[in-house]
Amino acid sequence: MQFYVERDVPIPMRDGVILRADIYRPSEDGEYPALLTRIPYNKSSAQSTGAPMVNPIQGPERGYVIVVQDTRGRFTSDGEFVPFYTEADDGYDSVEWVAKQEWCNGKVGIYGNSYLGVTVRQAVVSNPPHLEAAVAYLTGANYHQGWTYTGGAFELGFNHRWAIKLALGAVSGLEESKREIAKKHLTYAAAHLQESMSYLPHRNAPGLERELVSYYQDWLDHPTYDEYWKSIDATQKASAVSAPTLDITGWQDLFSRGHMDMYNALQESGKDIPKNEQRLLIGPWAHESYMGYANDRVGDKVFGPIASSAAGFVGPFIFSWFDAWLKGETEKLKELPLVRYFDIGSREWTNADAWPPEGRDVKYYLHSAGQANTRFGNGTLLLDTPDVQCPDSYQYDPLDPVPTMGGRIQMPEVQEAGVKDQSVIEEREDVLVYTTPRLDRAVTIAGPVEAKLFISSSAVDTDFTAKLVDVEPNGYCGNVTEGILRARYRDSMEEATFMQPGDVYEISVDLWHVAHTFKPGHRIRLEISSSSFPRWDRNSNTEVHPCDAAREDMQIATNTIYHESDKESFLSLHVVE
Repeated sequence: MQFYVERDVPIPMRDGVILRADIYRPSEDGEYPALLTRIPYNKSSAQSTGAPMVNPIQGPERGYVIVVQDTRGRFTSDGEFVPFYTEADDGYDSVEWVAKQEWCNGKVGIYGNSYLGVTVRQAVVSNPPHLEAAVAYLTGANYHQGWTYTGGAFELGFNHRWAIKLALGAVSGLEESKREIAKKHLTYAAAHLQESMSYLPHRNAPGLERELVSYYQDWLDHPTYDEYWKSIDATQKASAVSAPTLDITGWQDLFSRGHMDMYNALQESGKDIPKNEQRLLIGPWAHESYMGYANDRVGDKVFGPIASSAAGFVGPFIFSWFDAWLKGETEKLKELPLVRYFDIGSREWTNADAWPPEGRDVKYYLHSAGQANTRFGNGTLLLDTPDVQCPDSYQYDPLDPVPTMGGRIQMPEVQEAGVKDQSVIEEREDVLVYTTPRLDRAVTIAGPVEAKLFISSSAVDTDFTAKLVDVEPNGYCGNVTEGILRARYRDSMEEATFMQPGDVYEISVDLWHVAHTFKPGHRIRLEISSSSFPRWDRNSNTEVHPCDAAREDMQIATNTIYHESDKESFLSLHVVE
């Protein structure tokens, strides 16, 4: 089918700033439903606009107008780019502009992945009258928890890389006298990301100066969940939403929490249509699985065409969704289960009526004889509660942190995301390891994972990480999910409360959600430590804000896990039959 493409079409915003878009229209004149996507990575880039979800040229073939817009301050659009903050108003204005064009029948949908998904979320909660439906793919919702920070720890690996990438596109806006040195620093940082991420104090890393990426410095200035973050938290505005959303995410995507949080927010306070008609599709994918040829592989695990994240797999879901809401082909909703998720362990898709599916929370208690250090230690994970036992201790040295090994990361130049063998990690003395006996029957989990721990530290602040691992009969130790808690935020993400060294505290480490079957003969394992670098920034074990900590601020902490009758530490799994 032939189609027209109009380049750099100006779209005025309420404050007079002009954003520009490329518009793909069917060659035959008429009124069509329109799909909008808003992008900070160049609307004219084939990789950015075509690879992740749907290729714009597919729209006219299926009777849609596709509008691909550069977001404010990026590439052809005017204004200043500040992540998150203008996307609600700009999204609203863009949807309404599209709806009023002579080639549009007044029905508009919006779609996007990653930051494009941010523009989707913000447009949806702004509730433009002509927005009929949305698709949010591999993106967040609360941009403090699960995007910029996790459990109070800064998502260093992702945010550092992302800021460098964005800054490279902004160098041309600097004064000529500063342009060359900024370009030099950024080019070096981009080529040596691991080195750049290791710079101390991190706030002063070359290329991340406030003049170049002021928003990055703002993120560091706001480690708590304060008004800076609350004002842009989509989950807090769920009651305003009218348009239904198809959420698509992956278990190894660093933003997967955002989809669960938004799903729950709509279930709790959403209007009838967005609450009852929302759909949730969860694959095994990492964040940029769709960008490579091996889009059926997540780390070491290959799942085959049944779980491909390529546009050819998710595209039909997306078009069926929009056909139902923008074209009235409601029978296509029957093709889309309310919840469809992939079990990484069994390698099977499952349909459900809600997330999490019905099940029961099972506690696996930590046991040891006081030497759970390394996988060669005596840490066990049992259904029986502990009695009188010795605690387990280790030393956390921020200058020798536990290295990140796969998982929900987004720093492909440094390390691949997804499932990786954790055996080397489990040989470190600063990693506590608790393992079940070999399973005599399968254990299937689908839902939240949490580690409840009784802890103490020689420091006023430190971090605690928890990682769920599937130990296969051949010895391969594959990560399933993980989480972190910065101890100063153990009571609230809104305020820091430092510890008294030596005092015992009960904490909860959120390992997010996952669906996984531990097969017969496998073992369930929990790793506990205090770092995963460079995914998360290093805690200096002092009251110094980690981003401001210099090398001389780094202190060694002795951290202890208790597991006895009055201090039962356990792993909670949502088990489904």
